[in-house]
Amino acid sequence: MGLHQLVYMSQITTDESVLNSIHSHAVRNNTALTVTGMLLFAQGRFLQVLEGERKDVHHTYEKIRDDSRHDHVTLLADKPIQERSFSHWNMGFKHLQESEAAKNPRFQSYLTQDLQLCQKDPDLALEILRFYA
Repeated sequence: MGLHQLVYMSQITTDESVLNSIHSHAVRNNTALTVTGMLLFAQGRFLQVLEGERKDVHHTYEKIRDDSRHDHVTLLADKPIQERSFSHWNMGFKHLQESEAAKNPRFQSYLTQDLQLCQKDPDLALEILRFYA
């Protein structure tokens, strides 16, 4: 089986007090499945990359889609890869404050635009995740 990478964006449906719980839950589940990646939370949205065996990555993504804390889950990229870009993280996490996001207008613009428009530039999503990893 080969490695796979999936990137999505979603909106939070509750307050930010659940972020630590979401992160610790992701670390525990991803470790069991050998899924790695990075989770960024900014301006009410999640941006996440998942890497691992295709079936494990898709299983994780389906659980996220079914999670009531996520809304408007939008797939940005879903592709085979040769090697992991986020192998050092079971699940890296960054809560990007609005003042930090404002320092990079290109990133901030991407993180606040319509989710359907985000689908047109999945490479920028990966650039943002790598920058904050």
